[in-house]
Amino acid sequence: MTSAAVSATTSTALPALIVLGLDDGGKAHASWFDEAETDAAEKAAGMMGMAALRASTDELRDLAGRLPHGKVFASGKAFVPFVKAATFDKIATHLPSSYKWPIRAAKPAADKPKSGRKASAATAAQSGDPNEGLTVPEGFDKIIFGSLVLACEDPSDGWFHAHVIQVSADELYTLKWRDFPDWPVIVRRTQHLALLHPRHAE
Repeated sequence: MTSAAVSATTSTALPALIVLGLDDGGKAHASWFDEAETDAAEKAAGMMGMAALRASTDELRDLAGRLPHGKVFASGKAFVPFVKAATFDKIATHLPSSYKWPIRAAKPAADKPKSGRKASAATAAQSGDPNEGLTVPEGFDKIIFGSLVLACEDPSDGWFHAHVIQVSADELYTLKWRDFPDWPVIVRRTQHLALLHPRHAE
């Protein structure tokens, strides 16, 4: 199949399934998947404690059209980014009345309050803006705690936003996924990161 044919096929894919859920900070995530992706997406939803809803009505298909197209990774998990709470709430009303969101374990409280840049970065997940408290470095030598960069688990899965939560010797950075706060942290060297445009956070 030519690249043009692949592009045409991708562009005509229609929403068949909506995956939605709340992260540990209570923020809404949702995305749509086409018919060929439904089995994998439903399994991913189960792994991630999210709900899977068939786009079986005109209203659901219209709502799905307002969402980003999700992606299932080789790990079995899926890319389900942030969405507006209003859109999420409209979709959630179509879930069975008996549906209960999975109960997530509460995170232990910090021994003492943080201050300065660390406080801003630590509370970013609780604000309406996922970039709040984060900075976009202008060069690889400017990466510090709270820097927003791009990282990947596997190049074939794509690159996603991550922020630095620890800087160690030998240019080792511990990162937390911005859009997936409940996923395990990762450690990467400088050469395994990518930078965003300095005005990205705006």
